[in-house]
Amino acid sequence: MEPAREAKLEQLERILQSSALHGSESLRAFLKYVVQNTVDHREVYLKEYTIATEVFGRDRNYDSRNDSVVRVQAGRLRSKLHEYYATEGKNDEILIDLPKGHYAPVFTTNARANGSAIGNDLESLRSADYKSTARWWRTIAVGLALLSLALVLALGYRSESRRQNGSRAPGPLKSDSNDLAYPLWGDLLRSNQPVLVAFSNIRFRGTAETGMKLIKPLTTPQSEIEPSQVEGAASRHSESNQVITEHYTGVGEVMGVFALSDIFCRFGQAFRLKRSLLLNWEDLKTENIVILGSPAENILIRDLPQKQDFVFGLVKEEGQGTAFGLANTKPQSGEQRTYLAKQEGPSRSQISEDFALISLLRGLESEHRLLILAGITTFGTQAAAEYVTKPEYIRQLIAHLNTSPSGKPPSLPAYYQILVKVKVNEGVPVQISYVTHHVLE
Repeated sequence: MEPAREAKLEQLERILQSSALHGSESLRAFLKYVVQNTVDHREVYLKEYTIATEVFGRDRNYDSRNDSVVRVQAGRLRSKLHEYYATEGKNDEILIDLPKGHYAPVFTTNARANGSAIGNDLESLRSADYKSTARWWRTIAVGLALLSLALVLALGYRSESRRQNGSRAPGPLKSDSNDLAYPLWGDLLRSNQPVLVAFSNIRFRGTAETGMKLIKPLTTPQSEIEPSQVEGAASRHSESNQVITEHYTGVGEVMGVFALSDIFCRFGQAFRLKRSLLLNWEDLKTENIVILGSPAENILIRDLPQKQDFVFGLVKEEGQGTAFGLANTKPQSGEQRTYLAKQEGPSRSQISEDFALISLLRGLESEHRLLILAGITTFGTQAAAEYVTKPEYIRQLIAHLNTSPSGKPPSLPAYYQILVKVKVNEGVPVQISYVTHHVLE
Protein backbone atom coordinates (compact mmCIF):
# COMPACT_ATOMS: atom_id res chain seq x y z
CA MET A 1 0.00 0.00 0.00
CA GLU A 2 1.32 3.41 -1.00
CA PRO A 3 2.03 5.57 2.10
CA ALA A 4 0.14 8.86 2.41
CA ARG A 5 1.82 12.06 1.31
CA GLU A 6 2.13 13.50 4.82
CA ALA A 7 3.59 10.24 6.07
CA LYS A 8 6.24 10.42 3.34
CA LEU A 9 7.20 13.96 4.32
CA GLU A 10 7.33 13.03 7.99
CA GLN A 11 9.66 10.16 7.16
CA LEU A 12 11.79 12.54 5.11
CA GLU A 13 12.15 14.88 8.11
CA ARG A 14 13.05 11.91 10.32
CA ILE A 15 15.89 10.91 7.99
CA LEU A 16 17.10 14.49 7.53
CA GLN A 17 17.50 14.81 11.31
CA SER A 18 19.20 11.44 11.71
CA SER A 19 22.82 10.87 12.67
CA ALA A 20 23.37 9.08 9.36
CA LEU A 21 23.07 12.39 7.50
CA HIS A 22 24.51 14.58 10.24
CA GLY A 23 27.06 16.94 8.70
CA SER A 24 26.19 15.87 5.14
CA GLU A 25 24.38 19.02 4.02
CA SER A 26 24.76 18.21 0.33
CA LEU A 27 23.12 14.79 0.80
CA ARG A 28 20.35 16.28 2.93
CA ALA A 29 19.64 18.82 0.20
CA PHE A 30 19.71 16.08 -2.45
CA LEU A 31 17.29 13.83 -0.55
CA LYS A 32 14.92 16.67 0.28
CA TYR A 33 14.86 17.86 -3.33
CA VAL A 34 14.06 14.48 -4.88
CA VAL A 35 11.46 13.54 -2.23
CA GLN A 36 9.56 16.83 -2.37
CA ASN A 37 9.46 16.82 -6.18
CA THR A 38 8.27 13.21 -6.18
CA VAL A 39 5.46 13.65 -3.65
CA ASP A 40 4.36 16.80 -5.50
CA HIS A 41 4.38 14.90 -8.81
CA ARG A 42 7.11 17.05 -10.35
CA GLU A 43 9.25 14.21 -11.64
CA VAL A 44 10.15 16.38 -14.63
CA TYR A 45 12.72 18.09 -12.36
CA LEU A 46 14.40 14.81 -11.45
CA LYS A 47 16.90 14.87 -14.30
CA GLU A 48 20.64 14.77 -13.86
CA TYR A 49 21.10 18.24 -15.37
CA THR A 50 18.35 19.82 -13.23
CA ILE A 51 19.66 18.26 -10.02
CA ALA A 52 23.22 19.34 -10.82
CA THR A 53 22.19 22.97 -11.37
CA GLU A 54 19.53 23.33 -8.68
CA VAL A 55 20.99 21.21 -5.88
CA PHE A 56 24.74 21.21 -6.43
CA GLY A 57 25.13 24.72 -7.83
CA ARG A 58 26.53 23.82 -11.24
CA ASP A 59 26.13 26.47 -13.95
CA ARG A 60 24.05 26.16 -17.09
CA ASN A 61 26.96 24.73 -19.04
CA TYR A 62 26.95 21.60 -16.90
CA ASP A 63 27.84 18.47 -18.88
CA SER A 64 27.32 15.11 -17.17
CA ARG A 65 29.99 13.56 -19.37
CA ASN A 66 32.63 15.72 -17.72
CA ASP A 67 31.14 16.06 -14.24
CA SER A 68 29.69 13.04 -12.42
CA VAL A 69 28.67 14.91 -9.25
CA VAL A 70 25.04 13.75 -9.36
CA ARG A 71 25.84 10.09 -9.92
CA VAL A 72 28.53 10.10 -7.23
CA GLN A 73 26.27 11.83 -4.70
CA ALA A 74 23.38 9.49 -5.56
CA GLY A 75 25.61 6.53 -4.72
CA ARG A 76 26.58 8.14 -1.42
CA LEU A 77 22.94 8.87 -0.62
CA ARG A 78 21.93 5.24 -1.26
CA SER A 79 24.64 4.09 1.14
CA LYS A 80 23.49 6.56 3.79
CA LEU A 81 19.87 5.42 3.41
CA HIS A 82 20.93 1.79 3.85
CA GLU A 83 22.99 2.79 6.89
CA TYR A 84 20.02 4.63 8.41
CA TYR A 85 17.59 1.75 7.94
CA ALA A 86 20.12 -0.73 9.32
CA THR A 87 20.46 1.26 12.55
CA GLU A 88 18.22 3.99 13.98
CA GLY A 89 15.54 3.62 11.30
CA LYS A 90 15.18 -0.17 11.36
CA ASN A 91 11.72 0.05 12.95
CA ASP A 92 10.41 2.96 10.85
CA GLU A 93 7.15 2.20 9.11
CA ILE A 94 8.11 3.78 5.76
CA LEU A 95 11.14 2.93 3.63
CA ILE A 96 12.60 5.51 1.25
CA ASP A 97 14.92 4.09 -1.37
CA LEU A 98 16.73 5.55 -4.37
CA PRO A 99 16.96 2.78 -7.01
CA LYS A 100 20.13 2.61 -9.05
CA GLY A 101 19.83 4.45 -12.37
CA HIS A 102 16.93 6.60 -11.12
CA TYR A 103 16.55 9.82 -9.15
CA ALA A 104 12.89 9.39 -8.17
CA PRO A 105 12.70 7.81 -4.71
CA VAL A 106 10.48 4.81 -4.03
CA PHE A 107 8.28 4.62 -0.90
CA THR A 108 7.27 1.29 0.62
CA THR A 109 5.87 0.03 3.90
CA ASN A 110 8.42 -1.59 6.19
CA ALA A 111 6.90 -5.02 6.85
CA ARG A 112 9.84 -5.90 9.08
CA ALA A 113 8.96 -3.04 11.43
CA ASN A 114 5.34 -4.14 11.68
CA GLY A 115 6.31 -7.79 12.07
CA SER A 116 8.89 -6.93 14.70
CA ALA A 117 6.37 -4.94 16.69
CA ILE A 118 3.81 -7.76 16.50
CA GLY A 119 6.42 -10.34 17.41
CA ASN A 120 7.51 -8.35 20.43
CA ASP A 121 3.91 -8.01 21.59
CA LEU A 122 3.29 -11.73 21.25
CA GLU A 123 6.45 -12.56 23.12
CA SER A 124 5.43 -10.23 25.91
CA LEU A 125 2.02 -11.88 26.17
CA ARG A 126 3.52 -15.38 26.27
CA SER A 127 5.97 -14.48 29.03
CA ALA A 128 3.53 -12.45 31.14
CA ASP A 129 1.97 -13.90 34.24
CA TYR A 130 -1.63 -14.98 33.64
CA LYS A 131 -3.08 -13.17 36.65
CA SER A 132 -1.26 -9.96 35.82
CA THR A 133 -2.59 -10.13 32.27
CA ALA A 134 -6.12 -10.74 33.53
CA ARG A 135 -5.93 -7.73 35.82
CA TRP A 136 -4.69 -5.66 32.88
CA TRP A 137 -7.67 -6.65 30.73
CA ARG A 138 -10.11 -6.00 33.56
CA THR A 139 -8.67 -2.50 33.96
CA ILE A 140 -9.12 -1.85 30.23
CA ALA A 141 -12.69 -3.17 30.33
CA VAL A 142 -13.62 -0.86 33.21
CA GLY A 143 -11.96 2.06 31.45
CA LEU A 144 -13.87 1.37 28.23
CA ALA A 145 -17.14 1.11 30.14
CA LEU A 146 -16.54 4.48 31.80
CA LEU A 147 -15.54 6.02 28.46
CA SER A 148 -18.72 4.66 26.83
CA LEU A 149 -20.84 6.12 29.62
CA ALA A 150 -19.14 9.49 29.23
CA LEU A 151 -19.76 9.45 25.46
CA VAL A 152 -23.43 8.58 25.94
CA LEU A 153 -23.87 11.45 28.39
CA ALA A 154 -21.99 13.86 26.13
CA LEU A 155 -24.03 12.91 23.07
CA GLY A 156 -27.23 13.22 25.04
CA TYR A 157 -26.26 16.69 26.23
CA ARG A 158 -25.28 17.76 22.72
CA SER A 159 -28.52 16.41 21.21
CA GLU A 160 -30.57 18.25 23.84
CA SER A 161 -28.60 21.42 23.19
CA ARG A 162 -29.24 21.15 19.45
CA ARG A 163 -32.93 20.44 20.06
CA GLN A 164 -33.23 23.60 22.11
CA ASN A 165 -31.11 25.85 19.91
CA GLY A 166 -32.00 24.51 16.49
CA SER A 167 -29.67 23.12 13.83
CA ARG A 168 -26.47 24.91 13.02
CA ALA A 169 -24.45 25.41 9.85
CA PRO A 170 -21.64 22.90 9.25
CA GLY A 171 -18.49 23.55 11.16
CA PRO A 172 -17.50 24.13 14.79
CA LEU A 173 -20.19 25.00 17.31
CA LYS A 174 -19.98 28.58 18.56
CA SER A 175 -20.20 29.75 22.11
CA ASP A 176 -21.60 33.19 22.89
CA SER A 177 -18.08 34.51 23.47
CA ASN A 178 -17.14 33.51 19.94
CA ASP A 179 -20.12 35.09 18.18
CA LEU A 180 -18.13 38.29 17.78
CA ALA A 181 -15.36 36.59 15.80
CA TYR A 182 -17.54 34.27 13.71
CA PRO A 183 -18.29 36.73 10.85
CA LEU A 184 -14.53 36.99 10.34
CA TRP A 185 -13.54 33.34 10.88
CA GLY A 186 -16.68 31.48 9.81
CA ASP A 187 -15.67 30.70 6.21
CA LEU A 188 -12.34 29.26 7.38
CA LEU A 189 -13.91 27.14 10.12
CA ARG A 190 -16.84 25.52 8.32
CA SER A 191 -14.77 22.57 7.12
CA ASN A 192 -14.45 19.47 9.29
CA GLN A 193 -10.78 19.32 8.33
CA PRO A 194 -8.12 21.05 10.48
CA VAL A 195 -7.02 24.50 9.36
CA LEU A 196 -3.48 24.47 8.02
CA VAL A 197 -1.27 27.20 9.55
CA ALA A 198 1.93 27.81 7.59
CA PHE A 199 4.63 29.91 9.27
CA SER A 200 7.45 31.50 7.30
CA ASN A 201 10.95 30.16 7.58
CA ILE A 202 13.84 31.13 5.35
CA ARG A 203 17.25 29.78 4.49
CA PHE A 204 20.64 31.04 5.59
CA ARG A 205 24.19 30.11 4.70
CA GLY A 206 26.33 29.31 7.71
CA THR A 207 25.64 28.40 11.34
CA ALA A 208 25.03 30.23 14.60
CA GLU A 209 28.68 29.60 15.49
CA THR A 210 30.19 30.80 12.22
CA GLY A 211 27.61 33.46 11.44
CA MET A 212 24.56 33.23 9.17
CA LYS A 213 23.77 35.22 6.05
CA LEU A 214 20.50 35.25 4.14
CA ILE A 215 21.18 33.37 0.92
CA LYS A 216 18.98 35.45 -1.35
CA PRO A 217 16.34 38.05 -0.47
CA LEU A 218 13.15 36.64 -1.94
CA THR A 219 11.80 39.87 -3.40
CA THR A 220 11.41 38.83 -7.03
CA PRO A 221 7.98 37.77 -8.28
CA GLN A 222 7.94 34.04 -8.87
CA SER A 223 7.25 34.49 -12.58
CA GLU A 224 10.62 36.25 -12.86
CA ILE A 225 12.62 33.70 -10.88
CA GLU A 226 14.98 31.43 -12.70
CA PRO A 227 14.43 27.70 -12.02
CA SER A 228 17.82 27.54 -10.36
CA GLN A 229 16.71 30.13 -7.81
CA VAL A 230 13.87 27.99 -6.44
CA GLU A 231 14.23 25.15 -3.94
CA GLY A 232 17.65 23.94 -5.05
CA ALA A 233 19.19 27.39 -5.09
CA ALA A 234 18.85 27.57 -1.35
CA SER A 235 20.85 24.40 -1.13
CA ARG A 236 23.69 25.62 -3.32
CA HIS A 237 27.10 25.51 -1.85
CA SER A 238 30.64 25.91 -3.03
CA GLU A 239 33.19 23.17 -3.14
CA SER A 240 33.90 24.00 0.50
CA ASN A 241 30.48 22.48 1.31
CA GLN A 242 29.03 25.47 3.20
CA VAL A 243 26.26 24.65 5.63
CA ILE A 244 22.70 25.65 4.80
CA THR A 245 20.50 26.51 7.81
CA GLU A 246 16.74 26.54 7.35
CA HIS A 247 15.16 26.01 10.76
CA TYR A 248 14.80 29.62 11.93
CA THR A 249 11.69 31.78 11.83
CA GLY A 250 10.84 35.33 12.90
CA VAL A 251 9.60 36.34 16.33
CA GLY A 252 6.44 37.75 14.76
CA GLU A 253 5.58 34.41 13.20
CA VAL A 254 6.10 32.64 16.53
CA MET A 255 3.84 35.07 18.37
CA GLY A 256 1.35 34.86 15.50
CA VAL A 257 1.06 31.08 15.88
CA PHE A 258 0.40 31.59 19.60
CA ALA A 259 -2.38 34.11 18.87
CA LEU A 260 -3.98 31.80 16.29
CA SER A 261 -3.81 28.76 18.56
CA ASP A 262 -5.70 30.70 21.22
CA ILE A 263 -8.64 31.59 18.97
CA PHE A 264 -8.77 28.12 17.40
CA CYS A 265 -8.95 26.59 20.87
CA ARG A 266 -11.81 28.89 21.79
CA PHE A 267 -13.67 27.78 18.67
CA GLY A 268 -12.88 24.13 19.30
CA GLN A 269 -11.24 24.08 15.87
CA ALA A 270 -8.39 21.67 15.12
CA PHE A 271 -5.39 23.04 13.25
CA ARG A 272 -1.97 21.83 12.19
CA LEU A 273 1.33 23.59 11.62
CA LYS A 274 3.62 23.45 8.62
CA ARG A 275 6.80 25.24 7.66
CA SER A 276 6.26 27.44 4.63
CA LEU A 277 9.20 25.78 2.86
CA LEU A 278 7.14 22.57 2.84
CA LEU A 279 3.95 24.23 1.57
CA ASN A 280 2.88 23.14 -1.93
CA TRP A 281 0.18 23.76 -4.52
CA GLU A 282 -1.78 20.70 -3.44
CA ASP A 283 -2.17 22.29 0.00
CA LEU A 284 -3.48 25.50 -1.56
CA LYS A 285 -5.91 23.49 -3.64
CA THR A 286 -7.39 21.24 -0.97
CA GLU A 287 -7.24 23.06 2.38
CA ASN A 288 -8.20 26.20 4.26
CA ILE A 289 -4.88 27.85 5.06
CA VAL A 290 -3.57 30.68 7.21
CA ILE A 291 -0.12 31.89 6.15
CA LEU A 292 2.05 33.96 8.48
CA GLY A 293 4.52 36.08 6.55
CA SER A 294 4.81 37.97 3.29
CA PRO A 295 5.58 36.68 -0.22
CA ALA A 296 9.17 37.78 0.43
CA GLU A 297 9.49 34.62 2.52
CA ASN A 298 6.79 32.47 0.89
CA ILE A 299 7.54 31.82 -2.77
CA LEU A 300 4.38 29.82 -3.27
CA ILE A 301 1.98 32.75 -2.72
CA ARG A 302 3.57 35.12 -5.23
CA ASP A 303 1.61 33.99 -8.25
CA LEU A 304 -1.85 33.36 -6.83
CA PRO A 305 -4.59 33.54 -9.48
CA GLN A 306 -6.70 36.07 -7.57
CA LYS A 307 -5.55 39.63 -8.23
CA GLN A 308 -4.77 41.77 -5.20
CA ASP A 309 -4.82 45.55 -4.84
CA PHE A 310 -2.03 45.67 -2.25
CA VAL A 311 1.13 43.77 -3.18
CA PHE A 312 4.50 43.30 -1.50
CA GLY A 313 7.67 44.10 -3.43
CA LEU A 314 10.47 46.59 -3.96
CA VAL A 315 9.02 50.11 -3.77
CA LYS A 316 10.52 53.59 -3.81
CA GLU A 317 9.24 56.81 -2.35
CA GLU A 318 10.41 60.25 -3.44
CA GLY A 319 13.61 61.20 -1.69
CA GLN A 320 14.13 57.67 -0.38
CA GLY A 321 15.93 54.62 -1.67
CA THR A 322 14.35 51.39 -2.81
CA ALA A 323 13.18 49.08 -0.06
CA PHE A 324 10.87 46.17 0.47
CA GLY A 325 7.38 47.44 1.19
CA LEU A 326 3.76 47.59 0.03
CA ALA A 327 2.48 49.01 -3.23
CA ASN A 328 -1.13 50.16 -3.63
CA THR A 329 -1.98 49.28 -7.23
CA LYS A 330 -5.45 50.89 -7.08
CA PRO A 331 -5.11 53.90 -4.77
CA GLN A 332 -8.39 55.46 -3.71
CA SER A 333 -8.96 58.99 -2.52
CA GLY A 334 -6.68 59.84 0.40
CA GLU A 335 -4.58 56.66 0.07
CA GLN A 336 -0.84 56.47 -0.48
CA ARG A 337 0.67 54.61 -3.40
CA THR A 338 3.43 53.05 -1.31
CA TYR A 339 3.96 52.09 2.31
CA LEU A 340 7.37 51.49 3.92
CA ALA A 341 8.51 50.52 7.40
CA LYS A 342 10.43 53.12 9.44
CA GLN A 343 13.78 52.18 10.92
CA GLU A 344 15.55 54.19 13.63
CA GLY A 345 19.04 52.81 13.13
CA PRO A 346 21.21 50.45 11.06
CA SER A 347 19.68 47.28 12.48
CA ARG A 348 16.43 45.82 11.19
CA SER A 349 15.50 45.21 14.83
CA GLN A 350 15.22 49.00 15.26
CA ILE A 351 11.89 49.24 13.47
CA SER A 352 9.62 51.91 14.96
CA GLU A 353 6.73 51.71 12.49
CA ASP A 354 5.50 48.98 10.19
CA PHE A 355 2.54 48.23 7.96
CA ALA A 356 0.72 44.93 7.81
CA LEU A 357 -1.77 43.37 5.43
CA ILE A 358 -4.66 41.02 6.22
CA SER A 359 -5.74 39.35 2.97
CA LEU A 360 -8.67 36.95 2.78
CA LEU A 361 -8.45 35.32 -0.64
CA ARG A 362 -10.05 32.52 -2.57
CA GLY A 363 -8.21 29.20 -2.46
CA LEU A 364 -7.28 27.40 -5.64
CA GLU A 365 -10.65 25.69 -5.25
CA SER A 366 -13.58 28.07 -4.73
CA GLU A 367 -14.82 26.35 -1.56
CA HIS A 368 -11.52 26.99 0.26
CA ARG A 369 -10.11 30.19 1.76
CA LEU A 370 -6.58 31.53 2.11
CA LEU A 371 -5.88 34.04 4.90
CA ILE A 372 -2.50 35.78 4.63
CA LEU A 373 -1.25 37.71 7.67
CA ALA A 374 1.85 39.59 6.65
CA GLY A 375 3.88 42.61 7.68
CA ILE A 376 6.71 44.33 5.87
CA THR A 377 8.79 43.05 8.79
CA THR A 378 8.22 40.23 11.25
CA PHE A 379 6.78 42.72 13.76
CA GLY A 380 4.04 43.63 11.30
CA THR A 381 3.23 39.94 10.86
CA GLN A 382 2.70 39.62 14.61
CA ALA A 383 0.42 42.68 14.53
CA ALA A 384 -1.64 41.21 11.67
CA ALA A 385 -2.20 38.03 13.69
CA GLU A 386 -3.24 40.06 16.73
CA TYR A 387 -5.63 42.14 14.61
CA VAL A 388 -7.68 39.08 13.64
CA THR A 389 -7.61 37.36 17.04
CA LYS A 390 -8.07 40.05 19.72
CA PRO A 391 -11.68 41.12 20.39
CA GLU A 392 -11.01 44.88 20.34
CA TYR A 393 -9.40 44.66 16.90
CA ILE A 394 -11.99 42.21 15.54
CA ARG A 395 -14.74 44.70 16.45
CA GLN A 396 -12.84 47.41 14.57
CA LEU A 397 -12.31 45.18 11.56
CA ILE A 398 -15.96 44.12 11.33
CA ALA A 399 -17.16 47.71 11.77
CA HIS A 400 -15.16 48.77 8.71
CA LEU A 401 -16.10 45.79 6.51
CA ASN A 402 -19.71 45.11 7.56
CA THR A 403 -22.09 45.05 4.57
CA SER A 404 -25.32 44.27 6.48
CA PRO A 405 -28.06 46.86 7.08
CA SER A 406 -28.31 48.39 10.53
CA GLY A 407 -29.78 46.01 13.07
CA LYS A 408 -28.88 42.90 11.10
CA PRO A 409 -26.11 40.42 11.99
CA PRO A 410 -22.79 41.56 10.50
CA SER A 411 -21.69 40.16 7.17
CA LEU A 412 -18.32 40.64 5.49
CA PRO A 413 -17.31 40.63 1.80
CA ALA A 414 -16.16 37.31 0.42
CA TYR A 415 -12.63 38.54 -0.31
CA TYR A 416 -10.79 41.63 0.91
CA GLN A 417 -7.52 43.19 2.01
CA ILE A 418 -7.09 45.31 5.15
CA LEU A 419 -4.09 47.58 5.66
CA VAL A 420 -3.08 48.41 9.24
CA LYS A 421 -0.36 50.59 10.72
CA VAL A 422 1.82 49.27 13.54
CA LYS A 423 3.77 51.21 16.15
CA VAL A 424 6.73 49.16 17.38
CA ASN A 425 8.67 49.71 20.60
CA GLU A 426 11.81 47.61 21.19
CA GLY A 427 10.60 44.86 18.90
CA VAL A 428 7.06 44.72 20.33
CA PRO A 429 3.94 45.93 18.46
CA VAL A 430 2.37 48.38 20.93
CA GLN A 431 -0.33 49.99 18.80
CA ILE A 432 -2.26 48.75 15.76
CA SER A 433 -4.56 51.06 13.83
CA TYR A 434 -6.78 50.59 10.78
CA VAL A 435 -5.63 52.47 7.66
CA THR A 436 -7.87 51.33 4.81
CA HIS A 437 -9.35 48.28 3.11
CA HIS A 438 -10.21 47.15 -0.41
CA VAL A 439 -12.91 44.68 -1.36
CA LEU A 440 -11.59 42.25 -3.99
CA GLU A 441 -13.52 40.79 -6.88
